[in-house]
Amino acid sequence: MFVPRRGLQRIPSLATCMTPAGGVKRGRPMRSALLSSVLTAALASAAPLPGVLELKAAADQLVPTPITADLGGMPASERKALARLLQAARVMDPLFLRQSWAGSEAWLVKLARDTTPLGQARLRLFLLNQGPWDRLAHYAPFLPGVPPKPASGNFYPAGATKEDVSRWLSTLSPEERARASSFFTTIRRGPNGAFTIVPYSLEYQGELARAAGLLREAAGSTEQPALRSFLEKRAAALLNDDYAESDVAWMQLDTSIDPTFGPYETYEDEWFNQKAAFEAFITVVDAKETEKLKRFSSQLQALENALPMEDRYRNPKIGALAPIRVVNSVFAAGDANRGVQTAAYNLPNDERTVAAHGSKRVLLRNMDLAKFEKTLVPIAKIAIAPDLVRSVQFDPFFTQILMHELMHGIGPQRIVVNGRESTPRAELQEVSSTIEECKADVVGIWAMQRLVSQGQL
Repeated sequence: MFVPRRGLQRIPSLATCMTPAGGVKRGRPMRSALLSSVLTAALASAAPLPGVLELKAAADQLVPTPITADLGGMPASERKALARLLQAARVMDPLFLRQSWAGSEAWLVKLARDTTPLGQARLRLFLLNQGPWDRLAHYAPFLPGVPPKPASGNFYPAGATKEDVSRWLSTLSPEERARASSFFTTIRRGPNGAFTIVPYSLEYQGELARAAGLLREAAGSTEQPALRSFLEKRAAALLNDDYAESDVAWMQLDTSIDPTFGPYETYEDEWFNQKAAFEAFITVVDAKETEKLKRFSSQLQALENALPMEDRYRNPKIGALAPIRVVNSVFAAGDANRGVQTAAYNLPNDERTVAAHGSKRVLLRNMDLAKFEKTLVPIAKIAIAPDLVRSVQFDPFFTQILMHELMHGIGPQRIVVNGRESTPRAELQEVSSTIEECKADVVGIWAMQRLVSQGQL
């Protein structure tokens, strides 16, 4: 596991430095950020490739950090299940590589065979980033011949543009358009060159069959009925692309092992923010810390009701399930293990499931402790007066992360646009993820202030 190293300095983006006189209007930060990304990609493609020293410096921004989890009281049956889950999680790495870019796997094989100092330095940075672009340097490529990171990932036909796909989508029936826009399908070219819809269970059938088999073995080992039920349902979902039932089973888990496994986040699809990338978090529950946070689930409806927005966007009944789990990470793979590590997550992302059942917040306590000790405290020692450093405590830091995750689950989920049902994700497309993260930050601060004023915090 890795966390950012103290002392890392980031050059401000072009959008940050531009003024209205420079052609970027105030009040349009998202457009500025997109312009910055385009310009940065162009500059990165023209920059010389880094040598051994530059590659080492880039990799050293992420420092190996011991992450521990107490398995001392875990029965043999659960240890056996955990071992199978770790094996299944490893399958997510090659899947994620393939989803992010069609050339990633070939490059990994090539780098693994390169024993030169340059080859080994490139391999190290490749593994940290799960691909050939430096995620801490505006996705600058660091391998020869590698193009700028494709905004389409590897979810859409090679050579197609976003406009091509949009035009094709507009010709489909509502049912086919829903399949094409699903989290769990890719778009490819058929034998006649026309676009066609390919379900994940077919696109990645070899790896998913192996992962499903390992999940079933884990299910056969555990003596916890709820965990067994989830693993069996998730194994079936990997092979039939219907994740709704297993998502509900995952939200209902109240077991010592809490695995998050499957296609979830859509960050790699920067065209439509629709296609889910495979990931795995294998974690063990911290029951004591989880119990402390249960009371916050009951606050969500009141916070939803108090949001400063029109009633037509308000959810009058937040899904019945809103569990909060504090866990310690044992292993992460795929989209869960690239670049800077995740502090917490709120899933599932399927708006239909969220509207009907709610969502689950998972906080990775051992990871957050590492982030606090390795990043926040060193920054505090530089940024604030020495006599205030003692006020920098882990619990408020952890609470802020919790508030951010809680806020992902409130606000509009299903909306009506010009008489048709839709979602904020579908309407915002490539800027959806960025706006959603900004929303969680800002509304999280608002929620903390409100709960403090009510004596809840």
